[in-house]
Amino acid sequence: MPVWLYLLLLAVPGAVLSKVLDTSPLLTFILAALGVIPLAGLIGEATESLAERVGPLVGGLLNATFGNAAELIIGISALAAGLPDVVRAAIAGGIIGNALFTLGAAMLAGGWRFGLQRFRERNAGQYALMLALAVVGLAVPSLLATVGAGLTTGANTVHGLALDEMSLVVAPLLLVSYAGYLAFSVFGLHAERRHPGGAPASANKAAPGAKASADDDDDTPPRESSAPLAVSERKTAPPQGIEGMMWRWQQRGPLFDVLTLVVATALVAVDSELLTGAIEPLSKTLHLSSFFVGLIVLPLVGGAAEFATAMRAALADHMETTLSVTAGSSIQIALLIAPLLILISPLLGTQLDLDFTALELVVFGLAAGLFALISLDGESTWLEGLQLCIFYLIVAVGAFFIPR
Repeated sequence: MPVWLYLLLLAVPGAVLSKVLDTSPLLTFILAALGVIPLAGLIGEATESLAERVGPLVGGLLNATFGNAAELIIGISALAAGLPDVVRAAIAGGIIGNALFTLGAAMLAGGWRFGLQRFRERNAGQYALMLALAVVGLAVPSLLATVGAGLTTGANTVHGLALDEMSLVVAPLLLVSYAGYLAFSVFGLHAERRHPGGAPASANKAAPGAKASADDDDDTPPRESSAPLAVSERKTAPPQGIEGMMWRWQQRGPLFDVLTLVVATALVAVDSELLTGAIEPLSKTLHLSSFFVGLIVLPLVGGAAEFATAMRAALADHMETTLSVTAGSSIQIALLIAPLLILISPLLGTQLDLDFTALELVVFGLAAGLFALISLDGESTWLEGLQLCIFYLIVAVGAFFIPR
């Protein structure tokens, strides 16, 4: 992690001090937002270091579990503060932010440096399919509620079933889908079926995580990883300064990584409470809608670690890793973070349902569709990345002008 990110850790006590002194909500929000960024990076680094020690299978599960820890904690804090609309917007913003802005910025930077970048269409197609299924799973309850509201006397009901109750039924199904995604892409659990000629089917179709077979006529480079968040390569030479000090501590064993996870997660929880507590005062002060804060601001803060990883991979000409990070993070938000928040919400006194707005539903479909279109040819350029970023900015401008 760069030195400047370690320096941003000073924003965490700064946010606490700002809250204690009852200063401007804007200052508290900015400091809390800046504090989440390095904490999310520390969680990612500790997870990657543990993954290298325990092996690829458990490591992939750790990456999948802690990959979006910041988003989950921020969502819990927002629900505890009674802001379900902000949480729904943050779920939508996290999905489109990764699929549009993070991927687009990485393609723009990598394409500008290397020109044409290549990746395996087969693997990208699997990500596109899972992303499409994930957003459909989130969108269908809202669509059914919209149609059902016109057919029944009760609002937000489908054949007498309230939308919040339907969301509680859909949430476990989304978790089952995510478990299947992990089993297939992380643990490689797939049947070895044989063709009539005796050759295993997997010889012709590589599963996620497997290297291309020798007879594969695809001339693109083999992929690095298919886990929702790829494990980054470690430096071989000991770094200097603050990074060198952290590197030497990490060599002491997994205890340091576990301690880092525990402390960073606890600090994210404290920081998230300050962040969400400043949303309503900030919205009134700056005349911003809570929808804009949830859709744009919070996902940018919570997804900073994924953004940095995707950019590093693209600038190293590892577009397979970039696609794995961006698509995997969006899939995880839709199939893990969202259903967990739905199931947890009754315990927090604020019921969260899948009642997304029309704008969120449209952007869901466009984001999944654009991701699929870009992955069709197995190539990316800086122009494609620029177009994705521009589309995301158009969505952000539209959300900004939505009245409070």
